[in-house]
Amino acid sequence: MICKLVTVAWLCLAAQAGAQALDGALVPAPGPGPQLTQSMIRDAVRAVLAEEAQVRDALPQPAMQQVTIRADRKYEQFAAAFAEAKVPDCLHPDGLQRQPTNIGPIGVVGVYALPFVAIAKLRGKCN
Repeated sequence: MICKLVTVAWLCLAAQAGAQALDGALVPAPGPGPQLTQSMIRDAVRAVLAEEAQVRDALPQPAMQQVTIRADRKYEQFAAAFAEAKVPDCLHPDGLQRQPTNIGPIGVVGVYALPFVAIAKLRGKCN
């Protein structure tokens, strides 16, 4: 693919160099072929680029994750860190964020986790 583009570029340079004579007159291209003109070169380059685009579009495209890049990324990171560092309210869903509700490998949830809320309040893990 790149070889075709390089070949067309080389032909363009060769045609341009062949067209410049010492006295400014056009020199016919060597051999029995027709002389290259600017329009022929332009059409050849467009054809190669169109072919490259078709080949590129035919290839399977990898699934790209949508990434949002913003100039205020530092401010967003600071806001997220600040929200994470904030001491949560005990009665909100994230109240036990810093107080584990496990007894060994067994997790305690629901109404049975109320004693852990009281412990978290006493330890200052929530407001």
